[in-house]
Amino acid sequence: MSAYLIKSSGRLATTLAVSALFLTAACGPGIPIKFPQFPDGTAGTRLKQTLDGKKRVAVVAKEIPPAIQRSMRAGLAEEWSDTIRASMKSALEDYGYYTILDVDSRNARYNELARSQTGLTNYQLSIGQELQVDHLFFVNMTALPRVECKTEMVTDSVAAASAALQLAMAANGRDVKMSNQSTTRPTGVLYLTVFVEGKLVNVETGRSVSTSTTEPFKLQNQAGNPECPSELQAFDGALKQAAKKIADKLSPKVMTFKLPIEDGVDDVKGGDKKLVQQYLADGISWVEAGDMEQAVKSWEMAVDESGGSSSAAFWNLAIAKFAAGEVQEADQLFQRAFQAGGPKFMDGSKRTTYALFKKEKQRIEEEQ
Repeated sequence: MSAYLIKSSGRLATTLAVSALFLTAACGPGIPIKFPQFPDGTAGTRLKQTLDGKKRVAVVAKEIPPAIQRSMRAGLAEEWSDTIRASMKSALEDYGYYTILDVDSRNARYNELARSQTGLTNYQLSIGQELQVDHLFFVNMTALPRVECKTEMVTDSVAAASAALQLAMAANGRDVKMSNQSTTRPTGVLYLTVFVEGKLVNVETGRSVSTSTTEPFKLQNQAGNPECPSELQAFDGALKQAAKKIADKLSPKVMTFKLPIEDGVDDVKGGDKKLVQQYLADGISWVEAGDMEQAVKSWEMAVDESGGSSSAAFWNLAIAKFAAGEVQEADQLFQRAFQAGGPKFMDGSKRTTYALFKKEKQRIEEEQ
């Protein structure tokens, strides 16, 4: 079944509301909606202002500054561009909001952007427009990676499993010779910190928003191996971790959840109740089959048969219009559902759904 895209509120508030809605609607019928959640607070506000409702993005891995490159260990500098670009694109795709345009890294214009060590210029913005993107997503190494190798006590899973088995056998009354051998082993552990900045730039307005990450990536050997793990392997993992952290700040995250739809006929005052219920159920079946157009027709017939007294039919039509982004018509249908159903109609899940609707309606109207 396809899902429908609407705009979003802050991540924390929306997550709490959507979680409550999930608990109520998870087992019942509903219309799935893709809901992009922005970071909370000023970070989310700045991101919305920068995006300006546009989603086409090209990821550009800036070349490592020569001063940093000369001090890096052999092999790491060569890995940077392809690895961070692929990791950043993958992280953004996982978040599901942007349309990622694959600008060929061999493209001369791309190389001009990647090699520039100066700040953002009008020339760079013109290149972005020439590449037909809305935003350039720069990733840049700002300092020399920090490498720290340590020896730590790491649990040996085989030894731990053996010890657990011995305890279980002893608990069952079997005569078992218990081993006093420790289940932890001195093991080589590598901490590698990459200092990466991500910057999202609107190529039309020049407005930008940026974030950076300095969280170390941990790579440990198999328990008992005291050697320091591979720096190249850790570098790859550190870049993937950094890309995810940057995406968390510079990309809305699309979540899919279900808005509840109804099939009750208790408040129907006109027409054939059984026929109204059949129309409501038929609409739900069409939703499950992925045909929203037919679902809407069924619910419209439920409205007609009930003489305009079916709150469930009005509610379902409102949800369908909301999911399609037709918020003015959806609002009118919500009001008719409330009038037809009365105070008892508005349970917790409906109140949560309508509260989300009002926020999104306001946001859509502000962006028009």
